[in-house]
Amino acid sequence: MVPYGIGGYDDPRGNVTVAIDSAHVDLRHVLKTWLPATVAHELHHSSRIRLGPGYGVTLGQAMVSEGLADRFSYEVFPHTPPKPWDHALTKAQVHTFWLQARPLLDSRDYIHSDWFFGSGGMPRWVGYTLGYDIVGRYLTEHHQSPSDAVTTPAAKVLASFHDT
Repeated sequence: MVPYGIGGYDDPRGNVTVAIDSAHVDLRHVLKTWLPATVAHELHHSSRIRLGPGYGVTLGQAMVSEGLADRFSYEVFPHTPPKPWDHALTKAQVHTFWLQARPLLDSRDYIHSDWFFGSGGMPRWVGYTLGYDIVGRYLTEHHQSPSDAVTTPAAKVLASFHDT
């Protein structure tokens, strides 16, 4: 559970589960602010799973899926406060970790918890921040919304990220 009192996930069939910490100090804020954004995020994942191309099994696919889902949550609920996991790195860190991620984008052997949750010595939320930036660049260049891009393959999104 994140410090926001809420978290969600999708199973391999696209069924959504959202967990709420009912003991959270500000449950009203969790329900009003974070519940709608979390549900939107998870429903975007569910749509990718059910319509194709799926969440993905590689580092690059996971980063794109997470970036699209968070961008979609802002599309649907634009007044949601910024999510710290989408902005967890400085510009210099984005560059550094992109260079580390690039050779692993097609890897199925990446460790998800390292890239997305900060285990294994990685900073927390690297994969979320990179995914958010990669997807943002793609959507801007292709004049698309996250809902338009729900079935876009990750390889097409990743090809637009020219940061070196």
